Amino acid sequence: MSDNAKPAPRFLDVWIVESNTVYQEVPYTVVSDWIQQGRLLEDDMARPSGTKEWLRLGGAREFQAYFPRAEPTRPDDQAEALEHVGLELAYKKHPEEEDDDVDMIPLIDVSLVLLVFFMLTASAAAMVGSVKTPETEHGLMADNPGAMRIDITKDNDGNPSYALGLGGEPPGPEVPTMGGVLSQLKARLAKTEGTVELVINADKELPAKVARDVLAALRVEPFRSKITINYFGVSESEP
Repeated sequence: MSDNAKPAPRFLDVWIVESNTVYQEVPYTVVSDWIQQGRLLEDDMARPSGTKEWLRLGGAREFQAYFPRAEPTRPDDQAEALEHVGLELAYKKHPEEEDDDVDMIPLIDVSLVLLVFFMLTASAAAMVGSVKTPETEHGLMADNPGAMRIDITKDNDGNPSYALGLGGEPPGPEVPTMGGVLSQLKARLAKTEGTVELVINADKELPAKVARDVLAALRVEPFRSKITINYFGVSESEP
């Protein structure tokens, strides 16, 4: 073996007394690291791997340098002890001392939500305001101001009269036949991109068949693919 060859690493068996745990063949450098990290104490035991005699780590000369030692008393210790120490005391405010400013952001958010709600409710009510729709409790009404609508009223002879409208705007000219209003709706849909909602407002004094015939006609092309939802306009009944 040449003089430059490194010596074989030393391995130790380590016995942690407090937990009664034994680690075998631990490298010397690892044992020294454990001592510096505080994982091994002076009363813990070790022995060279392959031997039987346990030795106290605190009594092993090669490990004494790794155990922490208390610093010797210095002449200036008394002077340091007498130095002024400034303490920062945390002062907690009482509830009555806190700022009286009110956070207005939640109130503004609620106000905006209410404003939007009332605007949508007013738009839905305007759609059926010009037609004497049937009264019902908890009726479902369209809340889309851009929805199209077909208003069906009763003329002087008791026959249905049809008109096409948009949202809360006044209806267009009345036509006496369902085919006439469907032609107007077809032309309007051809100029509209995407799909739309449609509300059917039928006079409550007309036979229910009148509104059902319009709904049946809307279930075929070219209306079926352009109209996503059909509503029947109703009015809330008085309590």
